[in-house]
Amino acid sequence: MSSLEELFGKLAMTTVNTVSRIAISQATNMAIKGVTTYVTQQSSKNKQESRELTILQRQLDLKIKNLKPTIDIIAHSVADGNRDLEPALEMCNDLTNEIDLFAQETKTGESLGPRLRELLSRVDDAIPSLHLALRSLTDTTVAYSPAMLLQASHALVQAKGKQSPVFPLRLYSLFAANIRDTLTTNKTFTWKEELFKCDLTLQHKPPYDLELHIKEDLNDGRYHEDDEEGQTIRIDVKAVQKMYYTKSGTLLDIDDAKSPVLVFKVLKQAPATPSDEGLQVKEARPEIERSELQEADWYAVALWSEDEDEEEEEEEEEDSDGEREEGSKGDKTTDTKDTAKKVKAQATQNVNLLLLESVVRLGLLETSEQMDHLSASDDLLNLYMD
Repeated sequence: MSSLEELFGKLAMTTVNTVSRIAISQATNMAIKGVTTYVTQQSSKNKQESRELTILQRQLDLKIKNLKPTIDIIAHSVADGNRDLEPALEMCNDLTNEIDLFAQETKTGESLGPRLRELLSRVDDAIPSLHLALRSLTDTTVAYSPAMLLQASHALVQAKGKQSPVFPLRLYSLFAANIRDTLTTNKTFTWKEELFKCDLTLQHKPPYDLELHIKEDLNDGRYHEDDEEGQTIRIDVKAVQKMYYTKSGTLLDIDDAKSPVLVFKVLKQAPATPSDEGLQVKEARPEIERSELQEADWYAVALWSEDEDEEEEEEEEEDSDGEREEGSKGDKTTDTKDTAKKVKAQATQNVNLLLLESVVRLGLLETSEQMDHLSASDDLLNLYMD
């Protein structure tokens, strides 16, 4: 069967992939640890050699730390399909292998000085080429909207203050148990309505974790038992592996969904350390088999439309015009309803799916980097928001 990735590609969706710090950081840490161990053991025997190795070790550490943001951005761009930067990423991988090899050599302690100088020379040779590759990206315009970034930042700050904006939504889920027969239809899977009406709020968990709290709203015009409780779904942001945005839900064959839809791929087991295995660089054309649906849930959300509610309320108002004239009790009830609607309107004003997507991106930045997004550099913002 055709993969989900291929389908979303044909639908011309935009995608975001959470990107981890690639292996070069781990290789560098191992190399520096090896040099430190060697220097500690040899400090009493050869102070001059130990001093030189310490200086070279610090140079390697600082150069790799300065180079890491460039490597991350290049890896992110290649993951998004920029084949022009694949040679630059190969150079990064070669550099990682060099550092890995050096880390193994530190265990023997032979000729560390000359070998470390040679490694530093390789890093120096790679820096101009990688920076040149990065310029091809920085010359282009920023893909994300600064205004949307400010709104997303404000929403995230509100969530930390326990005053999260409210996103009124319809929630759909991928019905993996009923994948259609491709011999009789071109549609390879089915979306089902999970919650007809629900509210999504942001739940901040100190210091830097974020949850999407989805609560079913039973005031949806449908019949419910008096003692029925609305369903609740919690999504840990660090479990969000991918997001897709489409301007029309009909492209996903979601019934009655003609408005924009935001699709989430959510790992069923949230990674404990998002900077390692939880956040992976996306392959150019990865294929998702049916078996992978056992590892992740797929959700789609569309903004809830109040049009149907307004029509029902207009009919109720017309039927109760005579009753309202009989006394002030009806006026008080109407005032109460109007006040409740105004309160919710203030919480939901100016919310949209692109804002929700941007908030999730910022949440991923915080939980992955373990830092406040307000302290993030331009490179990090570009990495997570593009």
